[in-house]
Amino acid sequence: MKKKAYNKATLIRELAFSAGITQKKARFVLEALTHIAYREAADDGFTIPGICRLDVIQRKSRRMKNPQTGETILIAEHHALRVRVLKAARNAVTPPPDNLVTVLPQEAPAPAELEDFSNAISFRCKKCGQEIEAPHAAIGVEAQCPACGASITVPAESEAGTLHRPAVPPPPAQADTPALPPAAVPAAVPGTPPAAPEPAPASGFAEQKARGGQTIRIDLAALGFAAPEEAAGPQTLPPKRMLSFFCKNCRQEIEAPADMAGTSSECPSCGVSFEVPFFSDPGTLHGSDLDNKAPGDPDVKDARARTIRIEVPDDF
Repeated sequence: MKKKAYNKATLIRELAFSAGITQKKARFVLEALTHIAYREAADDGFTIPGICRLDVIQRKSRRMKNPQTGETILIAEHHALRVRVLKAARNAVTPPPDNLVTVLPQEAPAPAELEDFSNAISFRCKKCGQEIEAPHAAIGVEAQCPACGASITVPAESEAGTLHRPAVPPPPAQADTPALPPAAVPAAVPGTPPAAPEPAPASGFAEQKARGGQTIRIDLAALGFAAPEEAAGPQTLPPKRMLSFFCKNCRQEIEAPADMAGTSSECPSCGVSFEVPFFSDPGTLHGSDLDNKAPGDPDVKDARARTIRIEVPDDF
């Protein structure tokens, strides 16, 4: 069964019953309290005991750009009513949960696949014969030999006899004479040292190690490619516009991407739901009175230190 809404009439009945007075007197007291709160809040502020404090603040004029229309607007200087919930009320109604904020481990950057030399191409310069190694992603790219400066093109496969395609030794020649029986094998002459065994072909690792000192490696930067982190890094993308504002419940300063404007989220400090505004609050990190200050200004540093950033949720 849905709970019945607690309205003004319900409040008057409960006050009258709790104080042992008539509902008419309870209504008079409630209306008098409202009148006093409005009057004192406009003067020097007024605190409703155990609930909240009302005061009036002056907001400076500021220029803003409407993210929906792109128009630049001017918000005139004006007075605004500020409501701050008292700590006793906040803790009584919404006690702070344990482990509200968890620091997530920083994800390791993805490996640069374009610089992977596990399947590199090795070849020789046609002019000077210098052995060169290039990543597989550079196949077909024209470059210059790092030794003589001649024009080279990275081939589709490694050249025989280079680092990544060692030369295959020819098979030993077989004699046409028939094999002798074991008894016919000539015995070793006494006093003669035994013949050395035929050397086996060099292993791939040893041959690559020996050739590694002769090979010059050229990376994608030398071939005119941009590294993955440079191609998609913040220096090539426009900076994301951010908004900063205060939580209406606990006054925690919050920073959020402008993409979240108009969406609902939760304060990382007190957990109360709020709607991300379309413009930054004055006096915050991205507020109008900080816009003209340098990034190293003490006011900006203090604002960054007290601001908590929220990100766009995964299901946004």
